[in-house]
Amino acid sequence: MNVDLVRDPTFQLNILLWMAKEQPTEGYRVRPVFFEHGFKTIYIQQPFPLPEETSKAARESSLSIKLAPEPELILARTRNGKALYFEAKADSFSPDSSNSKQARGHLLATGPAFAEVLAPLTSSLLCYVVPDDKRALMFDCLSDLAGELSGQGLEPGSFSCHGLRIADHELIYIWDSVFKDYVGESADSISIIDDLESHTDPSPLILVFSEEDCPNTDNRDFYRRVILDQVRARLLCDVQSLPVNQEYEITVDELLMRTSDRVFEFLGGARQRSLRLLVRENLFKRIRDHWQQRQRSITLDGSTLRIRWELADEKDAFLNWLEDRRIKFDASRPEPRRMPLLDNLPEPTAEED
Repeated sequence: MNVDLVRDPTFQLNILLWMAKEQPTEGYRVRPVFFEHGFKTIYIQQPFPLPEETSKAARESSLSIKLAPEPELILARTRNGKALYFEAKADSFSPDSSNSKQARGHLLATGPAFAEVLAPLTSSLLCYVVPDDKRALMFDCLSDLAGELSGQGLEPGSFSCHGLRIADHELIYIWDSVFKDYVGESADSISIIDDLESHTDPSPLILVFSEEDCPNTDNRDFYRRVILDQVRARLLCDVQSLPVNQEYEITVDELLMRTSDRVFEFLGGARQRSLRLLVRENLFKRIRDHWQQRQRSITLDGSTLRIRWELADEKDAFLNWLEDRRIKFDASRPEPRRMPLLDNLPEPTAEED
């Protein structure tokens, strides 16, 4: 596995998601450490609206603070009201960086404001995930930012710095004493993937992807291809057992829910729309356009694909086409546009600067 992946925010997020997913005790893909500690996913890449009183105090301060910070992931342990609030970064940064505006927002979100917004949860720990060699610098930066906020009479939350490292064919996850005390962990680090090789394919680990969080153009192309291949494979598996003269009906959302093991439902609305658009424009429309003159019972209505065959030969022709790996579905980013049939989720709350 490419060591640069530990600096890729998309890969970091998906690793965190696997760590929060229920998996077999033996044979897990990524050791579900957070799940073992009782934490489960509740939000992925959704804006966190600071309470009005906190927002007012932030606006009146002399600091640059994002009032609707967007964490990568929030996990909750309902039995005692604790939450983990994650932000993943390719590198550490300084208090003077443009990243500090959002970091100040994260610190405020995980203070007393957290319980006010997400009751009955009562507390949260801000966890910054970076390559392991950047953990100390990230901790220093967050300490400085928390000090700035406190100096302005604001109430930042507690924070923890986590690291990812590949060593001896293993992916190692490292945390600090703050995290250990908060969740009840005794070890300083843990191997979450074993038997890594330089050629290990990360594709099976990708549950979700968003353009906004992937700065590398080549990686964006790769992740779009991964999502399309997963959906294509799921669709092929479904229709292989479809009898002639029986209609198959599936929506984009249903396929994305199944390929992501339901992780898709926790994504913020903007991210859902982006994935929905990708699958509809680059896969469903390609299927419709190719077959609409050949098999008129293959139709696309909004985001719903319908397939029905009248003859066994029609089924064979479709399956041979869909499973032919020489046929490449376009993995470029579809043109963003308003699509009322697809955009059935409300827009995220606009940030007030």
